[in-house]
Amino acid sequence: MKQLYFVRHGQTEWNAIRRMQGQWNSDLSPLGREQARVNGELLAGLGIETIFASPLDRTRQTAEIINGYLGLPVTYDERIMEWDCGDWSGYLYAEVMAQWPDEWAALQADRFHFRGPNCENYPDMFARARPFLAELEHVPAERIAIVSHGMIGKVMIAAVLGLGEEETLAISQPNDVIFVTTEVPGGMTASHYVAGTGPHPGLEIRAPEQPA
Repeated sequence: MKQLYFVRHGQTEWNAIRRMQGQWNSDLSPLGREQARVNGELLAGLGIETIFASPLDRTRQTAEIINGYLGLPVTYDERIMEWDCGDWSGYLYAEVMAQWPDEWAALQADRFHFRGPNCENYPDMFARARPFLAELEHVPAERIAIVSHGMIGKVMIAAVLGLGEEETLAISQPNDVIFVTTEVPGGMTASHYVAGTGPHPGLEIRAPEQPA
């Protein structure tokens, strides 16, 4: 029974100010380092056997913090780097909307297929993620952690679960959430953890219970 644990990197300095990162680098913020630490403690108790990660700085930093609790081999793979946002890389979201209003409107009208200037779209990301996922089927480990990003992460989850376009776009993975897909007879199931709590069923994010 293979389980894939899809871990998003912790919050970055650019996440905090809504600057587009794409395949550019930005360091984890103090909050992001704490999110990675909490996820490391959680994963240490879940029997993870190996780790795959995007080679970008924020995912390397997250994987290193997590692996402080696991002590496992980490394999870095460029196929699970984040969405390439092309000419928009490094700009604030507000700046992109102001400088490329027509392209931004076209993206909102067709978020799945539209490509911004020198950007990828979702089919492009599916094309590079599917071979990576296929290779995981031959990895002998049963419980695999994959440290990646918000958009390529949802692409991989959608590919594993066989989701359609609208279902793919509806997935949202905050920096403190881990999604899990599990092989079961006849198909796949999904669950998730939030800020170290769970598992909760499905992909719908539930906030952790607050102390009274």
